[in-house]
Amino acid sequence: MEKNEEKAVLKRNTFNILNMNENITFIDLSNQHFTYLNDNLTLPIHLSEINLSHNSLTRVPQSIMDLTNIRKLDLSYNNIESFDEVPNFCNIIEDLDLSNNNIHSPPYWVWAASPKNLIKFNISNNTNLKALKDEFLLEFLRYRTLVKEVIIHNCRINKDYELIATFVNAKSIQLGNSYTSYKANAFYDIPFKSLIECINLEKLNVQNTFINTVTPKIGVFKNLIEIDLSYNKIHTLPKEFCTLKNLEVCLLSFNQLLYLPEEILELQKLKVLSLNNNELCMLPNNWSNMKNLKCLDLYDNFLCDVPEIDNYDEIDLAQNYFKEPENDIYIEKQKKIRLNYSEQRYCGRKKEVVKDECNHTPNLTDDEFQYNEYENNETSQNRPSSTSSEDWEAEDWWVPQLTAKSRTFTQSPWVMFIQKKIDEGHFCPIDLHKEPINKVSQPKVLRTVSGQFDDYSDDDNE
Repeated sequence: MEKNEEKAVLKRNTFNILNMNENITFIDLSNQHFTYLNDNLTLPIHLSEINLSHNSLTRVPQSIMDLTNIRKLDLSYNNIESFDEVPNFCNIIEDLDLSNNNIHSPPYWVWAASPKNLIKFNISNNTNLKALKDEFLLEFLRYRTLVKEVIIHNCRINKDYELIATFVNAKSIQLGNSYTSYKANAFYDIPFKSLIECINLEKLNVQNTFINTVTPKIGVFKNLIEIDLSYNKIHTLPKEFCTLKNLEVCLLSFNQLLYLPEEILELQKLKVLSLNNNELCMLPNNWSNMKNLKCLDLYDNFLCDVPEIDNYDEIDLAQNYFKEPENDIYIEKQKKIRLNYSEQRYCGRKKEVVKDECNHTPNLTDDEFQYNEYENNETSQNRPSSTSSEDWEAEDWWVPQLTAKSRTFTQSPWVMFIQKKIDEGHFCPIDLHKEPINKVSQPKVLRTVSGQFDDYSDDDNE
């Protein structure tokens, strides 16, 4: 800030200071319970930053629209419904925050006028954006914005929201955040059709957006440096995910991953990898070859083998099926990584959960048990109530029989994982033998027994 520039935090009764000092460049009018600003209010001509957040404004004041040097405008946490008129600072503005309002349609001038200096555009937490449909949406789709950083989480949008395709020049798009909200966006598959248009992305945040599938099309983001897929329901990653050779930060926390593709070792630029709170049972071979990986979070998984810890500056291995290292070097590295998390973490080994035998039929696989349970439920629905009067001669009396209805049962992710490893030749399914191996390998012994069943057909004695 230059010497002749000044800042001012104003109250309701201090507007006169604005006319007294034209060198003011930043004013803070936040948390003043404003419902409007006088349109005739004269503001300093050199103003470049205004904070009007946490008020009750229903529209953008005309006195703000008339300013010509505004670079940063914070209108968050108001009740603004629209901002379509082109402001005088259109080609000067760099940072526009309209989050947490009641906007029904994004500011049209951001698309139509293409402000050349607008870098950051925050329109998150506006749940009524979904009202943008049909002919209004077509007007927006005619343009491609120049915005570089887009924040649009918690707007109840889904994978068919075509407006995202207009951010083709964006380097960063945030579509999700860590806290659960009824307003969260829902995409299910990533990348969805509209997002594929944004191939220049370097940073993508889709955490907590109900994603269950990462499709092979994820490979189109060749420039991606950071991706956040945490707080979703992802079971597997396609091998195309490992073609993101520029990836440095990969956050996959709080998913349902059972294994990682072997090709993940090709991500040689990876520095941070968060896999905590998943269901990993093994890591790929030659895991230590990832020389640039300095932060590894494996907290709360199902791993049985302790990985090497020497290459990492930060690492957390607690709550797995092995004894956690107790040396001072590991403890210091664990402390560093836990500084980034607010939730409580526990040390030590994960407790194994043993199924109660009375609740699990012996000698049956999980899929067979699930099938039998389904059969019992189906047939029980066809039986008459035990309290109904019995009429054994009635024609419609229930007769036990198999229904002709075809049934398809989805295999559990664990069964699918085992089958995949068997097909690849990387897994020995010893538990699939009906009998123990030592019994199978030993031939049965035939014993000769004398007794009442001896064959005397060749005996000449009568």
